[in-house]
Amino acid sequence: MTLPLIPVLAPRRGGGLMRMAGRIGLRVLGWRVEGEFPNFPKLIVAGAPHSTNWDFPVAMSTVFALNLRIRFMAKESLFRGLAGPIMRWFGGLSVDRSQAGDVVDQVVDHIAQSEKIWLCIAPEGTRKKVERFRTGFLRIAHAANIPILLLAFDWPNRVIRLGPLWYPSQDTEADRIAIEQWFEPYQAGRKPIS
Repeated sequence: MTLPLIPVLAPRRGGGLMRMAGRIGLRVLGWRVEGEFPNFPKLIVAGAPHSTNWDFPVAMSTVFALNLRIRFMAKESLFRGLAGPIMRWFGGLSVDRSQAGDVVDQVVDHIAQSEKIWLCIAPEGTRKKVERFRTGFLRIAHAANIPILLLAFDWPNRVIRLGPLWYPSQDTEADRIAIEQWFEPYQAGRKPIS
């Protein structure tokens, strides 16, 4: 299995056993990765469409296969009880979605305190089909002064597509529209929610 090269500045973790488990996971699930990773210590990874619970095993198999350290935001209810340490081990950052405005500031502070962080965010904010992407990922990237790597789940072809880097501007709405247009071909092939 051929995988993209991991740049020097990317956050890393794991070893041979984790890499092997990830490669097996990708093979069993029938997925591959195409494109190139940028050489940045900090960035937002905007992954879409987020339409199924299967996104998580596909994404984690990819992360393990590449020995990457990816962080992701998840609702705080997923961190309760014994699930908390497991979610944090996978890279989860607990967020209180009832405090939407405060979430951006909290995440920007976390990014500022991190030497290296690739934070994966689903622009839809949910697995349900939405009319438009949320703008939190753009506001976080702009406030943290970091780029966004566009990543598409191409379900019909079972390919994780690494897209272009996006540098957020002052015009969040224009950025949102342009990014939605880039993801449009992949939205049509959304896997139904499961």
